[in-house]
Amino acid sequence: MSGNNYTVTCNHCKTVNTVRGKAMTLAMTCSGCGYYFRLGSWNDAASVSFITKEEPAIPVGAKGRFDGVIYEVMGFVVKQETKYHYSWREYLLFNPYEGYAFLSEYNGHWNFIWPIEENPRPIGGLRDYEVDYDELQYRIFQKYNATVQYARGEFFFDVVDMTDATFNREYIAPPFLLAVEESSDSVLWCKGEYCTRKEIAAAFNIPVSKLPGKKGRGYTQPMSTSFKDESLITLSLFLLIVVALAQIILSHSLEETVVFNGDFDQKAMNDQKMLVSNSFDVNGSMGNLQFELYAPLTNDWFYADFSLISETTGVEYNFSKDIEYYSGIEDGESWSEGSTKGTALISQIPGGRYHVNIYPEFSTSYQTFSMKVTRNVSMFFNFWITILLLMIFPIYYFIRKRMVEVNRWSESDYSPYYSE
Repeated sequence: MSGNNYTVTCNHCKTVNTVRGKAMTLAMTCSGCGYYFRLGSWNDAASVSFITKEEPAIPVGAKGRFDGVIYEVMGFVVKQETKYHYSWREYLLFNPYEGYAFLSEYNGHWNFIWPIEENPRPIGGLRDYEVDYDELQYRIFQKYNATVQYARGEFFFDVVDMTDATFNREYIAPPFLLAVEESSDSVLWCKGEYCTRKEIAAAFNIPVSKLPGKKGRGYTQPMSTSFKDESLITLSLFLLIVVALAQIILSHSLEETVVFNGDFDQKAMNDQKMLVSNSFDVNGSMGNLQFELYAPLTNDWFYADFSLISETTGVEYNFSKDIEYYSGIEDGESWSEGSTKGTALISQIPGGRYHVNIYPEFSTSYQTFSMKVTRNVSMFFNFWITILLLMIFPIYYFIRKRMVEVNRWSESDYSPYYSE
């Protein structure tokens, strides 16, 4: 190798390369032949000729803005994990005042990564499983060794030898990650944060279509929600309490009143095959009416159509009811099914004077029944329907979140959702 602080001549093809990183650059690839070599210790044994070639989605030399800081892409590498042989891409970024950082891309998912000075604190003394940093708990996602499959550009360290010599661990607390590279003589901790393809494209002012398409879920990709789990739980509990209090207040404010109670017999049926109740008054502007029927049946049935008729307006409210009750003894054990009672509820009945026309069908065994009509009965059915509707979204959200997490951890050997 020959040259000065700003240029270096490749000993392999004699191309003169401009060194953009100047004294900070310790290794680079030749712009002519693509050979990787270390500056200051050039020899053929130290150079690497990569068999595979890959074009970076973000060109070396491009500049992008992250959190108001402009970084330049100094180098690009393709790394491969040694056990499962999956590959990902890393971009070395540099700013003269902020130092260096990295962009990591795997299956179209991006993480912006920067070195940190503090070492995260192991939780429970087990650094291999969980660590604490900035009041967040990170769980181990993967441990691996890797090799460099391809490199282009300049590096402030021997990226090939360093990658071969380091053991890596990555911990996640989406959208954040912690990564540690550990060798026999050094330990480097970094923190990362998930970036969308749109954010990367905007940072470098390039079309989104130029970036690799997303596949699956990124291991630090957050769920796309505008709220936190704690906020959803707090809001849901608040709404449940409000609905419960409203039900209690409504139940206490309504006064249940029996407005009719009478017995009926088939013998009283007129020529129109109907029974007519006595008239009764319903108080209040608007409320419900509950009809309770009782037929003294044994192994028999009773059916009737009912018409509640307003004597003031002539409006009719119709319903029907079927009552069956059967019982017996079989194999020495008694059994029964059905009931001798039935209930019907009509909502939104205005106050006024009413009577009921009844069109019954009797069996040959029983010809009597009774009916009680009650005004302003507490309607817990609506209460439980409201509770169910309020719970649909939280239940859906947490089921979906679990499915997302199961999918996220499917590529990890340390998934909390799968036992060995």
